[in-house]
Amino acid sequence: MLMKDALQNGKITANPTYEVDGPYVGESTSYVFSPDECWAIYDTFPVRYRLIPMFGFACGTRQAEAFGVCDDVIGWNRSLLNVRRQVLRTKGTRHKRVLVNRLKTSPRFNSKDTPMPPYLLEAVAEYMERFPPRATETVVWEHRKKIDDCKRASARALFWTPRDNLLCRNYFNDDLWKPALVKLGIKDEEGNLPAFHDLRHTSTCLQNGIPEHSVAAWVGDSVEELRRTCSHLLKDHADTHGAVAAGLTARPQLSVVRNAARRSEPASLPPSHRHSGEG
Repeated sequence: MLMKDALQNGKITANPTYEVDGPYVGESTSYVFSPDECWAIYDTFPVRYRLIPMFGFACGTRQAEAFGVCDDVIGWNRSLLNVRRQVLRTKGTRHKRVLVNRLKTSPRFNSKDTPMPPYLLEAVAEYMERFPPRATETVVWEHRKKIDDCKRASARALFWTPRDNLLCRNYFNDDLWKPALVKLGIKDEEGNLPAFHDLRHTSTCLQNGIPEHSVAAWVGDSVEELRRTCSHLLKDHADTHGAVAAGLTARPQLSVVRNAARRSEPASLPPSHRHSGEG
């Protein structure tokens, strides 16, 4: 990941780890929020920021992607969220909060479209009426270029701190996220507070038959990465869909075969049109 990030930011000209197998990674575990917990977090959050966790559990956005939502990515007619920006605060940005037109994943994904449920569209409309988006500079990032060498554009971001800054993870996690979980008593089996990233794993799309490639496109991952990180959601597939798969190839019942045979027989002709036996 370090090498890939260095390549994307123009620090190196080639990735020496390309096609090199990494170390074995065991099955990942994540806290799976229940819908009741997600909505409790929404109700507990300050009104100015409650949409951020909603983007996490409704659209599967990463934290930095939720911070970078602007008014031009809301597909009102198609009910889609076009995720193409994130808020970065790194050494490359001189530790300033910068809105960047770039996803965390491979440069193959310039953006991703995720479905927006009706309740989220309604909540966004109410939020924007109460807290109008504000213009800010955004970096039009280009692969293998340093941020300082990229062009600049303008966008209208939804979320701002009381000091008129873009959000960063430290402020969000320490002042908003963790206090809400503590107040609600939400902890994992070991007594730790779940991370915002765990909201992305609450989707039951995979368990309800939506193809892996569709879910991977929504969250901005490859299918292989999705299988690794969401293995806890896939482990029950044999029980969930095994009976359906078995039914597709099972021997048809005798009555079903007879009915199908009858439907395939030609309709009988009236006596005057029957074959008379002439040569």
